[in-house]
Amino acid sequence: MRRTVSLPIAALIAAAALTSCSSSGKQGASSDTSQLNRPSTAAAATSAVRLAWSHTGAFFDKPQIWYVARVSNPGKSVASAASAASVALDARALDKTDTIVGSNQAVLPNIPAGATFDYFGYLGGGGALDTELTGTPVKVQVAAAKNAFGQAGAVEQPMLKTGPVALKQGHADTYTDAPYSYNLTVKVTNSTHDTVSGGVTQQVVLYDAEGDVVGGDTGSSDSVPDNLPAGMSYREQWSGIPAMAKAVRAVYTVWQG
Repeated sequence: MRRTVSLPIAALIAAAALTSCSSSGKQGASSDTSQLNRPSTAAAATSAVRLAWSHTGAFFDKPQIWYVARVSNPGKSVASAASAASVALDARALDKTDTIVGSNQAVLPNIPAGATFDYFGYLGGGGALDTELTGTPVKVQVAAAKNAFGQAGAVEQPMLKTGPVALKQGHADTYTDAPYSYNLTVKVTNSTHDTVSGGVTQQVVLYDAEGDVVGGDTGSSDSVPDNLPAGMSYREQWSGIPAMAKAVRAVYTVWQG
């Protein structure tokens, strides 16, 4: 799985060929912020974070658990204090006795008012700079970290404009138990008012024809220019995205940091 596409990891496991390659294919859904799901008022008022999907498998022959946390921002207008909410997510991998065998805290990008965001994360696995598990995970718990930043909107990590996504089934080895592999290409535009520098975080979530999550991946990107001025674009290429079932749609998200 292309968990780590940053240069240090690419050097560590270069022989595994986890770096990007060109791809082409049918158009998937754009992952521009405007395409995020809009929850009902009732749904937004009840909870901010829930587990949408998880899978327990392996990466480079070591146990790994993948998850998608569905996070909603209950803000109702751009004037709201939560109009671009900052969220930190606590994830815990549990074994069959409900003992924690691995955990981490992830900083999510700013989520617009009234929108939901599917965050893809993972714990454990071999060959990746992530939490080393102390046991075999059977499930994962996710929750918003309380008082992580003091107040909503305190962390400035806006999503960049992306899309459309071109998704195609590929044949790259994902080094996981996933039976399917996908490639994508997507145009990314710096939709902020400042130059983007110092790298970006990217993720892709794959969905089947019924709209259910079937896979995905996350990591840093080597494709972004060292300095991306406001309004300029670059082309992202990604290969070896694992899926547990056939995917028909990909939502790609990228943010600075």
